[in-house]
Amino acid sequence: MVHHLQAAVPSKKKARSSRCYGLSPIKLRALWVVVALFSLMSAFGQGESGVMFPNRFGLLYQKKMGVDVGFVAFNHWNDQGSTLVFYDVSLGSEAFFSKPFMMAPKLSFDFGMGEIISFGGGVDVALLTDFQQAVWMWTPKVGVSLGSMLRLYYGRSIFDPPPGFADLGKHRVSLELNIAAFHNFSIGL
Repeated sequence: MVHHLQAAVPSKKKARSSRCYGLSPIKLRALWVVVALFSLMSAFGQGESGVMFPNRFGLLYQKKMGVDVGFVAFNHWNDQGSTLVFYDVSLGSEAFFSKPFMMAPKLSFDFGMGEIISFGGGVDVALLTDFQQAVWMWTPKVGVSLGSMLRLYYGRSIFDPPPGFADLGKHRVSLELNIAAFHNFSIGL
């Protein structure tokens, strides 16, 4: 009878193997719900440059996986000349799936120029907190963009006061979906 009870209790090894990037199944489902909601809400965007809600969704890696959501932005888009030029200023938030959970409200500035493949960069200014302490995080970034729709950035964070949080590295790679650009191309979602 003892053998039968032991088989009914899952082992810790099996529970850990069902995690994706350190996320529990509940957190992973919650992440997918957030992705779905922002995809649905993006159908209410503008057709040209202007204020956009929501404007961005991204995944980032900075020693820990995280998400980046832009809540509202002013987006400028100009393709009248020989090269595409874009910039946007946005308010958003980052969340890092670490122990403890970290969140950072932020102000972002992004720009780029080029043809279909454009080069650009920007800077993020965020107040990173684990709800026990907080530090400022300045992240200059450079990267490439596919028509401003899909942006791949490398950034290096500077913490004030240093050293910031030990669980979070200084180097960041982020992949962002610029929802505002889909409406400028009249593609819609």
